[in-house]
Amino acid sequence: MAEQKKAPLLKKEEDYVKALEGFITPETDQVVLLLDYDGTLAPLTEELSVMPKDTEINIKKLAANEKIFMVVFSGRELSEIKNHLKFPNVTYAGNHGLEVEYPSGKKFKIEMPEELLEKHNKLVAELKEKVVCSGAWVEDKKISVTYHYKGVTDKLKAKLIAEAKGLIQSHGFQLIETPYALEGKPRVNWDKGEGAKMILEKHFDADWAKNLKIIYVGDDTTDEDAIKVLHGIGKTFRVSELPTLKTYANYQIKTVEEVGWLLKAVQANYEKKKKI
Repeated sequence: MAEQKKAPLLKKEEDYVKALEGFITPETDQVVLLLDYDGTLAPLTEELSVMPKDTEINIKKLAANEKIFMVVFSGRELSEIKNHLKFPNVTYAGNHGLEVEYPSGKKFKIEMPEELLEKHNKLVAELKEKVVCSGAWVEDKKISVTYHYKGVTDKLKAKLIAEAKGLIQSHGFQLIETPYALEGKPRVNWDKGEGAKMILEKHFDADWAKNLKIIYVGDDTTDEDAIKVLHGIGKTFRVSELPTLKTYANYQIKTVEEVGWLLKAVQANYEKKKKI
């Protein structure tokens, strides 16, 4: 059974090449790239931010490759992430996979129970009203919510954290503590892992795990659900600066900028093919 543990930290460009060595056969393999956006492809900010230039260059090359099926996940609305990126050959998964649109224009949407949505909206509203101040902000992920307090002064931090914890738990959400953030997850059987499985089953078939070369990259506790599902199936990467990080992922990446090195290493497999 998969366990969260300390994963090897990739530090240099050569480490990324080595991590993928022998994994992709460009001529024959159907490769799947499952990529989180905020905090992975681009810095996590209250509004959508832009990708580092090198990341954007390699994303465009990989998205145009017919041997690669690319999915970009976001906790935001599908329309928001799609209109921000505007890449034609990408499958967009908004709200952690509750809303999905394929490049063909085909869409599907999972409806959450009305009662759960009401509880979620009440929690988000109360957090914004009572604990958003002095640099703290609320990230509404539609099926979960994150309270960010990295920019808060030490003087206010303990009080705001205690109040936010109380609000999350009083609404019946599971509380997950991470560095500089509190996550509130509803007690339901839906997460990014379920989203990833459904996207792959609908686009490929029930045997997707046997037939695809999958790479997953994410930075969040919500990504751990997908990484766990893919344990032993593909190559998984968790983005975090935390030196004591425990993860289901095969590897740890320290920064958003270094995710660009991973994408460059994937693209290098296809550049080699051209040179031969």
